[in-house]
Amino acid sequence: MENSVLFLGTGGDSLVVGKQIRASGGIVLELEGNQFILDPGPGCLVRAKQADIAVRDTIAVLVSHAHTNHSNDVNAVIEAMSVSGLDRIGVLVCNKQVANGDDKEVPVLKKKCWNYVERVLVLEPNARIGINSINIYTTQTKHLDSEGMGFIFETPRYRIGYVSDTEYSDEIASQFEKCGMLILNCKYPREMKGTGNLNVDDAIKFIKKASPKLAVLTHFGIKMIESDPMYQAREIQRETGVEVIAAKDGLLINPVSFSSRMRQSTLEPYNAQE
Repeated sequence: MENSVLFLGTGGDSLVVGKQIRASGGIVLELEGNQFILDPGPGCLVRAKQADIAVRDTIAVLVSHAHTNHSNDVNAVIEAMSVSGLDRIGVLVCNKQVANGDDKEVPVLKKKCWNYVERVLVLEPNARIGINSINIYTTQTKHLDSEGMGFIFETPRYRIGYVSDTEYSDEIASQFEKCGMLILNCKYPREMKGTGNLNVDDAIKFIKKASPKLAVLTHFGIKMIESDPMYQAREIQRETGVEVIAAKDGLLINPVSFSSRMRQSTLEPYNAQE
């Protein structure tokens, strides 16, 4: 499919990811024939194989922040893309903590992998880059990784916003006002609140502010899963008037038509514990 968004994983906390109640492989975007891998968490290569994704076709890997369930497999993906540097190919887009670490953490990116891609773009929020026909904008977040960022993918026909892990603010939500499709990392149900992440009430405010045509919830914590993300999505849709989907592992969405389907035959076994 020339244009698609594939959810390799929808897990959002250490319990869900650790037990693989939901997978954690990240998101694959096929935009106008350009393949991107976004936030390759644990199991990305396995999930990509199960979904018949050719990692070698990836032109850019994007990592929103340095936490394990967003960045763990970045080196493995880069090595697979480049055949361990045999073909120096593609771009890595990340923040400085992923690339360089800080006084508390070592870098996520291995030194050798710097030389396996054509460029490593170390960005901050409010930056803009162009990759082929796609414009990519980095957005502000408020999260435990203070260097974290979200992304907006802009093509000649549509815009997709990926909020990443963040708390709610009007300023953060307003960045996504022109996005037809909005991907929200909604970790908690309505009755829970945690530092650095959205709950259902936050998602409602976010959607009302950004006004997308379609909102997709992902990155679920265990309490969100126990509260049934599909039910929560229906409640959010009822309160916002915007179409809302709760992603499952293997959900495939066309960002042009917003049609969706599941790749059940290959991805269903990983949901056995849900």
